[in-house]
Amino acid sequence: MSHRTYLILLFISITAGCQNSNTETTKTATDTTTMVIRADTIPAERTIVKKEPVAVYAEKVPDELNNWVFAISVYETKRRFHYIVRMQYKELRITDSIMVPNFGIEPTVQIQKDSSPFSCTLGFMDKKGNFKPLSRASVKEERLRFKKVASYAVGVYRTESK
Repeated sequence: MSHRTYLILLFISITAGCQNSNTETTKTATDTTTMVIRADTIPAERTIVKKEPVAVYAEKVPDELNNWVFAISVYETKRRFHYIVRMQYKELRITDSIMVPNFGIEPTVQIQKDSSPFSCTLGFMDKKGNFKPLSRASVKEERLRFKKVASYAVGVYRTESK
């Protein structure tokens, strides 16, 4: 390939790549679709933080002597896309956190029951109303586990206007 042909192809690819205006492109690890939304459409900080959990799941642990539960509660923080997760199994209590990507809408965190006992999936609803899993809380061999099952990223592309 000659230098001239190479330069023409390089110029075409650069100009085609610079056609995006002030938009974001999002891709998930499990989903190959691309969504384009306006950047900075929702503030990163909350003005009012709810003290009660935004999502709760509880399942009674069978025991004749104790009133034990497997329970998950998700709480808002000052940062809009950051949530605190409090988990309990019998007398074991763990606190962790999850991050929800900024898709330009108010995040909705949900907890869905898994098929195995003492197991549930934490996730969020996307713009189309589909549940997107983030983490799984479960009990295995009497140990409480919290494992990340998927990652989501939001890319921000901006071009300078002249």
